[in-house]
Amino acid sequence: MYNPRMRARKGLLVVLCSLPFISFGTYSSETSSSKTSSSEPNSSLTLKQALQLTLQQNPQLTAYPFYIRQLEAQYSQADISPALMAEVELAKNTATLTLSQSIELGDKRQARTSFTSAKQAQLQAEFEITKLDVLAETSRRYYQLLALQKQKVLLSTRIGQEQRALKIIRKRAKAGAVAQADVATMELGLARSNNTFEQLNFEVALQKNALSAMWLSQDSLNQTRDNSILGSLSKLPLLPNKEALTQIIKQGIEQLPDYRYQIALARLADQQVALNQANGRANLNLGLGLRHNDSSGEQSLVVTASMPLNFTNPNRGRIASAQAGQALSQQQLADKRLQLSIELNRISATLEKELQQAKEINNLLLPLASELLSSTQKAYRQGQYTVLQWVDAQNQVFNLEQDLINSQVRIFTQILELERILGQSIVSAQ
Repeated sequence: MYNPRMRARKGLLVVLCSLPFISFGTYSSETSSSKTSSSEPNSSLTLKQALQLTLQQNPQLTAYPFYIRQLEAQYSQADISPALMAEVELAKNTATLTLSQSIELGDKRQARTSFTSAKQAQLQAEFEITKLDVLAETSRRYYQLLALQKQKVLLSTRIGQEQRALKIIRKRAKAGAVAQADVATMELGLARSNNTFEQLNFEVALQKNALSAMWLSQDSLNQTRDNSILGSLSKLPLLPNKEALTQIIKQGIEQLPDYRYQIALARLADQQVALNQANGRANLNLGLGLRHNDSSGEQSLVVTASMPLNFTNPNRGRIASAQAGQALSQQQLADKRLQLSIELNRISATLEKELQQAKEINNLLLPLASELLSSTQKAYRQGQYTVLQWVDAQNQVFNLEQDLINSQVRIFTQILELERILGQSIVSAQ
């Protein structure tokens, strides 16, 4: 026999126990060289581990089994038929005992259980979307933390370069080749870099807290604070070509999680109308009893039948309200299809632009800036350039490397958004 409660429970357990498609393609490109194993140091955290912790302990996800239990109880309640009624009537010389039963008309019981089943389907679709949202947010916070760690490494390298440059400038200042102002300029730049490094340390700590908040465990929070985050933003994931990606986007919008959720809402609105219409039908009450007359000692059989005389539907207001909600839900369903199509194409175009920008920075701009820095440094030692020109060349390289990090983070973010809407991975295993 079909049991929607068991179907909802099994569906939820399958979703809870299965690892998500979302982000695992990007995970493979980030940490393929750092697989989770006994040989991996305890002081490291991978994206896969972060996602597993989120699945197991995120409060939004762990709340759903309780919602399922509530709906199971509501289904059981909806399946209950009216109870048999016993009525005793005492008069001067008579006593009457009547047993009556309310007969539900208009398929009320079926309407109640169907409405509850629709609520279960809506809850399961909502859970799937929440799971995708939570896992995507975990991945976003993870990549932001990776970016901060990479910025620390980049800034640490810059500080080393500035320290070596300061030694050169001080030596030249002692020889009278440059002014003391050049020394002060480089000292100021080094001090600012050290200050920025301290700020980055603070931001890393904050971002670790933000990441561990996705699974809300004090032990995990303490562990994340001490952990290093494994991964690399420089190795971008392998994506399908433009034509293949366009085909993926066009395939079956009806199967997208957001669209399925809107369908579940529409069906719930339909069942709400049916339930209110069923409740507008009056019930028939049938009774059978026995009457005893004390004066004569006679007993007689009593049969009763009653039904409310509803000349107008007493539920017409609720029916009209439910029908308005039904029309709204149908309109939103049509709108959702167009919204998803527009959003998917927007993300696809943005992703293509970010990939092109990262490629241009990495293959064209950074090599040119590095060549400029090398030439400027050599010219400064020969007295042809000022220290400001040297510092400016250093800034060109540093700023481009920062731009590359930001572009890489935006690429992973766009991939996450695309996978979140599609409900599947678009990244090939590498």
